[in-house]
Amino acid sequence: MDYRLPALWDCWGYAGPRTRTHGQIIVNAREYVAACLEWIRGQSPPDAKYARRSLSRVYADHGARSRSRGRPGDWIADQTMYGMMVRMTTAWDHDADGRIAAAPGRRRDRYQELGTFLKSCLVLPLLAKMGVTTLYLLPVVKISNLFRKGELGCPYSAKDFLQLDASLHDPLAGDDPAAVKDEFAVFVECAHRLGMRVMLDVAPRTAARDCDWILEHPEWFYWIDRRFEADWRAPRLPDVHYENPIPGRLDEVYRVPAVREHLQKFRVAPSITHPREWAEFAAGARRRPPENLMAAIAHRFGVITPPGFSDVINDRQPAWSDVTYFRLYLDHAPEAAALLEDPERQPPYVLFDTIKCNLFPGRRPNRELWNRLADIIPFYQQFGIDGARLDMAHALPSDLERTILDRPRRRDPDFCFFAEDLSARNHARVRKAGYNVLLGPSWYCQPRASDGQMHRMLAELPSLKLPVLAAAETPDTPRATVRRGGPRFSRQAVVVNMFLPNAVPMINSGMEVLERQPMNLGLDVGRPGRYALPRRDPQYGKLAFFDPYALHWTNPGGPEMVDLIARASALRRRFLPSITRKAAWFFPKLATNAHHILATGFRVPGTRKSLLMLANIDMNKPRRTTVVGLRSPRDPKVLLEIVPSPAPRLTARRLTLTLAPGDVKIVRA
Repeated sequence: MDYRLPALWDCWGYAGPRTRTHGQIIVNAREYVAACLEWIRGQSPPDAKYARRSLSRVYADHGARSRSRGRPGDWIADQTMYGMMVRMTTAWDHDADGRIAAAPGRRRDRYQELGTFLKSCLVLPLLAKMGVTTLYLLPVVKISNLFRKGELGCPYSAKDFLQLDASLHDPLAGDDPAAVKDEFAVFVECAHRLGMRVMLDVAPRTAARDCDWILEHPEWFYWIDRRFEADWRAPRLPDVHYENPIPGRLDEVYRVPAVREHLQKFRVAPSITHPREWAEFAAGARRRPPENLMAAIAHRFGVITPPGFSDVINDRQPAWSDVTYFRLYLDHAPEAAALLEDPERQPPYVLFDTIKCNLFPGRRPNRELWNRLADIIPFYQQFGIDGARLDMAHALPSDLERTILDRPRRRDPDFCFFAEDLSARNHARVRKAGYNVLLGPSWYCQPRASDGQMHRMLAELPSLKLPVLAAAETPDTPRATVRRGGPRFSRQAVVVNMFLPNAVPMINSGMEVLERQPMNLGLDVGRPGRYALPRRDPQYGKLAFFDPYALHWTNPGGPEMVDLIARASALRRRFLPSITRKAAWFFPKLATNAHHILATGFRVPGTRKSLLMLANIDMNKPRRTTVVGLRSPRDPKVLLEIVPSPAPRLTARRLTLTLAPGDVKIVRA
């Protein structure tokens, strides 16, 4: 026995030999994997056919009704989501040498320490214990290793959207990396056998700068003179004070000298300027792929694909050095063309308006590229996935967005779509477009609850046309544990988010063990940023998007957090008919400390009772509150609390209780 795993994963009754030490177990790897897979198989009907089918299709094959309410894909409203990055979530120092190896060694006794699909099966029993019913996976496509921001490529730097990343293969499943397809299919099947659906993150607006599709279709990409790569950035517009380009006012952007200078850096695709040479080069590169495709193209043709940048004007984000934009139209948008000095001679270019093709479409869609992009999700449906999130979908042409959403539903009418929108302002448009859930603003509002942000969000939720995620952290934000209130805030958030109206709770991988280190620095960045761990930690300063990284599965407080999530999700399931039924929602009236207390209420059908969620968002002081106006309250009972305290007191239909700093109580009254 020489294979170490987090002891938290061993929650399903493994009967084989194992040794426990410092929050880990030491087992025989193959025996443990085989036993876990067999246990998972035993949790589902023996005659059910799960292989490469979505869970809705499995249910339909067995005569069960789809759980969707309303339109197809609305099953998401009932779910508890877990967001995971496979490479990070199941990474572990299996040989206890103090580091996470980026690749397995050559010796037969070396293991893949980064996360894999096979090891992701091993964590499923823990997620089932926590009540997770939907897995949301960051991209699993083949990624590039060029222009890396760390030791590893970013999951969004897609080298080929129609291939799985070979690094997610586990040598325990055999020596052939091509078996990663079968391992992914097994992972999806295992999730389904435990009643969990699987959603993938798909980013069809950008690709790796050395995307494999370049050799076939260089005209699908933008190109710049290689001399401009070193200091590449979006042009600054000092006199423009709005974030997004406005139709009818593009002249305010194009008249800026920095924009004119920016446009001069672009070049026509090398297949157009040097067709014969390009054909020879591409054929040779297919036979013997160069170690650095961009360097080879730059050396031969003097051009490269430009790094991407944010579509927000004057955004402080640096350029995205590892990805580039797809060229979705073969012409300039009419409003922009009228502002160019010579539209016929201007090479295709990237600017704030060309990124936002939804607002500034051209007249000649790049149909062949659109068709390829629309085939990405159907490719992954062959493995049985249940839904997808579209990254940057807001910037896609509406016709392309519609095609991407429609095509998967021809294969699986109950397929679910998750919109990336960071606020809820566009909820009606998003719903009309065909989405079932949107990201929304909870990641921003919840850490600012003491400023009134959560009260404002709560007031808005019932009127939204579709549910939002209830998540105190995401893969792009700081961890909840480093916010004001620390672990106390994290514990409160996982309970509160289970009991919000018109919301889908999401646990970001690592929150269940009070992880401090962010995965990426994409949203709401502030101190401590990437330095959230003690300096002595081997992973100090590392980000899972770019470096080998393992969650701190042995953190103090982890088992208690897992138990809290499990209890909260069990209560959510018990009262799900009320929590997801609009007619049952109400906001309790608080006679005291209303601005310090978050409160939601759900009427329990068939009874005169209500379910109340009451949370003290003051992380420093206990707060006493009184709930008034309840329907015939009697025999109040606390079903869940973080901090034990005296039972609520009921007098004359007034329910009075005291909540400790950061406490949450779920009360039936």
